[in-house]
Amino acid sequence: MKKLVLSALAVMTLTFYSCEVEPTDTNNLDGVNLTNTIGDCAVNLTPDLPSVVNACTTAKGEDANNAYFDLTINDTSLAGDYAAWCVDVDLSLTGNECFDADVYSSYSDLPGGAFENPQNFDLVNWIINQNFVGTSSPSGGLYTFGDVQWAIWELIDDNNCQACSFLGSDWNTTKGQEIVDAAIANGENYMPGQGDVLVVILIPNNNRQPVFVNIPLECEKEPTCETAFAYSGNQEDCFLNNGFNRWGWSIGPLAEGANETYEIYAGAGQCDLSKGEIVGTVDVSYVDGNVNVTYNIDGAYSVEETHTYAGNAMFPTDKKGKATVAPGKYTIQENLSGEIYVIAHAVVCN
Repeated sequence: MKKLVLSALAVMTLTFYSCEVEPTDTNNLDGVNLTNTIGDCAVNLTPDLPSVVNACTTAKGEDANNAYFDLTINDTSLAGDYAAWCVDVDLSLTGNECFDADVYSSYSDLPGGAFENPQNFDLVNWIINQNFVGTSSPSGGLYTFGDVQWAIWELIDDNNCQACSFLGSDWNTTKGQEIVDAAIANGENYMPGQGDVLVVILIPNNNRQPVFVNIPLECEKEPTCETAFAYSGNQEDCFLNNGFNRWGWSIGPLAEGANETYEIYAGAGQCDLSKGEIVGTVDVSYVDGNVNVTYNIDGAYSVEETHTYAGNAMFPTDKKGKATVAPGKYTIQENLSGEIYVIAHAVVCN
């Protein structure tokens, strides 16, 4: 339950209650969401990811399942088994190693200096979504995980592998370069969409080698927003019955000492309760000249805005002194006395 409190005080407050070398030893994303919208489908490329995960590699190179690593994430909403790829030939990671790692979408702001060519992660996302492994190369043979891994290093790092010990026996630079060339030709500014996967980067906290995994993308439902008003319990208080051309209700008159709770209806056009939906309640107290209005909005809804009026008249007035029910004109009068009226308005989305 989301809680918002408005008070008639001097200040009105609002509260929302190198991968190639096998060594011998061993918070949520910030920034603006980036979405890709195609038709009616919008996918979030900077989703709400865990800040840190615990992960373990379980296989590497030819021992892995058509990727550079097999990797398991052990906790958080990302828990599961993944195909993983290396993104730094300067650091090392074995095929049987656990670590804690910071988590980033490849489309978010990445830590400075973490990668030589982070601007090419759009090309890497394109490569991963083409499923090259097992398809035919124009130069002959099939693309292998080694060809894909070599292409990733070529795009992200400033150097590629030297011994290339863990790329398997069927890879070669010709096929790897074909993948690089295809990505440059087709993947510039690429953004995956519905049914594609998103490259999610794991940067170990112990200076081990960064890797990435892929998570599937699905359409996100566009929020539906409705205007909502607290219902007084009396349809005679409907704005429409008092000379206005919009729906909603005034609450009152309330005497000093009042402490009441009212249901909030969204989408109840023409003040028709059967058209609306109860999305929470509002608590109104009037004590010692102060009015406190608390919005209790159901957790299924987000609150885009609220407007609250409290005063001695049934409706607020605009600068010309004309009665109005436009939410942008609502204010809470200070030092109230006698009987008062309240209007509680919100815009809620689900």
